Formats: sequence, C-alpha cells, structure tokens
Amino acid sequence: MLLLTIGEDKDLIVTLNEKRTLDNGYYLFVFENVTTRDIVTKIFSFSEDESDYPERFNSFPLSSTVFQDENTGDWRYKVYEQSSSTNTDPTGLTEVERGIMKLRPATDFSFTEYTGTTSFKQYEG
Repeated sequence: MLLLTIGEDKDLIVTLNEKRTLDNGYYLFVFENVTTRDIVTKIFSFSEDESDYPERFNSFPLSSTVFQDENTGDWRYKVYEQSSSTNTDPTGLTEVERGIMKLRPATDFSFTEYTGTTSFKQYEG
C-alpha cells in the first residue's frame, strides 16, 4: 500500500519490472478515488527510476503538487506500460501493477476541548 500526504514530496516505491514487456518506454499511473471516482494520472519514463535495485523494486519521485487539490482517503491505483510519453488513456495498455494508496491530509485532525461549567437542575419530588 502506498501512503502519501498532501503537500509532501514522496517516492513511489513499486515493483513494476516483473510484468514489464517493453525495453524502453513509460509508465502510466492511474489513481482513482474510491469514494468520488476522481481520476489522477501521472507518467514516468522508465529512465526516471531512482532505485539502486530496479530488478527488486522501482522508485519514482512524486511531486507534492500532483494531489494538492484532491480529496483525502483511499485511492486505487493501476500502473500500465506504454511507448507514448503523453497518452493518459489506459485502454489497450498492459497493466504491470495495481494496489491501494491512502492519501492523508496535510495536517492531522485535532479535537477542540471546551472547559466550561455545567449546571444541572434536579427534581426532588
């Protein structure tokens, strides 16, 4: 599971080489919000992989601006391989990975506690 926070640059750590069939190309990441069905896409070149061990895992730098205006919560993601650097339609592409991503808010929720006096009326009948 991927864990991202709005406003924070993060590396996407995935395993894409197991099912990859192209020698050179691009990965199309398609994120879909579970609740709202909003779609966010991101394309990375195979050469953008920053992993020291690409046969074991892949690492791609994700800018904080990609999910800046999106809803927090659970997202499904699918990764496809392709030869195009601009195509964002996954129709007909080979899927190389799928999973779940949790998008957290930039600041954690905090409770507001009130300290006031409470008075009760009691019936003594």
